[in-house]
Amino acid sequence: MSYRATIARQPEALADTYSAGRAELAGLDVSILDKPVIGITGIGASFVAAVVGAAELQTKDRRAFAIRSVDMYDGRDLCDALVGLSHRGRSVETVAALERLPAAARLAITNDPQSPLAKAANLHLRLNNGGDATPSSTGYTATLLAMGIAFEKLLGEDADAFAPIPELARDVLSDAADHMSRLGETFRNRRAIDCVGAGAALGTADGASLLIREASRIPAAAYDTRHYLHGPMESMDSSTGVVVFGAGREIELAQHLDGIACPTLLITTADGVQNGEYLTVVKVPKVDNLIAQAILDILTAQLFAAELSDAAGLTDTKFRYKMSDTKVPQPEAH
Repeated sequence: MSYRATIARQPEALADTYSAGRAELAGLDVSILDKPVIGITGIGASFVAAVVGAAELQTKDRRAFAIRSVDMYDGRDLCDALVGLSHRGRSVETVAALERLPAAARLAITNDPQSPLAKAANLHLRLNNGGDATPSSTGYTATLLAMGIAFEKLLGEDADAFAPIPELARDVLSDAADHMSRLGETFRNRRAIDCVGAGAALGTADGASLLIREASRIPAAAYDTRHYLHGPMESMDSSTGVVVFGAGREIELAQHLDGIACPTLLITTADGVQNGEYLTVVKVPKVDNLIAQAILDILTAQLFAAELSDAAGLTDTKFRYKMSDTKVPQPEAH
């Protein structure tokens, strides 16, 4: 399936994951994860999702942190509960993180209940996103949604922030598509693109930078909003571009970049922010749950990455580098 086709399937993939996840959670005792320190781990886009998930738990006064899987190789006692994220459940580093922390309560979120990650966990929650492509679209957002509904149950929340997300995603994709032609023109031939956000949106910015690298092979990096103001943005000019997520200091940042002729995409929940000569504003709905917000925020970035990919002549290109040690090998069929 093509990258654009999987992006277009987001509403269906999210609805299917929501239904399957709610049904499965009814039989899971996630209270075993209610520990003093909760870690969330993954690698690649899954680590990006971990940053988002930790931010949401922190807003609910939980001591939660995104921990890089490679930092858990030695089995140090870094947390009391651990959530492992991996679309197919075969990422070597994430599997090792769960295996080497046996004293912690462990939840795995994957699309395969027989995967190595699922077997290394006390609990498993299955994704039901269907097919995915390269870069990941439905796999990433389904991971966020499954984690989000699991955390709602963990926190004992009656509100359901995720039931409206499939239809909201449909609306966001439709609206964002109207901006792609302009973005394709203003971001033509960029030598580098920075992605900026704060809190959970830093995770989303990191996800956007990964999409841009994978889809268009343009160098891209992610920065926290306030950190970005302390030097990193000094290298940006009319030959680069910036993608900004947020409704606070991010607005002024985007407008300042527009003023120095740096093409900028602002993805925001704020009302009344206008396009500039080099600034394109995409307004998305505001929701209270940071994980649900991250799903809506990344959709525009997915379409944007596809636009850049097409412009670079890399539509549906495959990864160039084949690594031999990033996935747990599948057992041979007998």
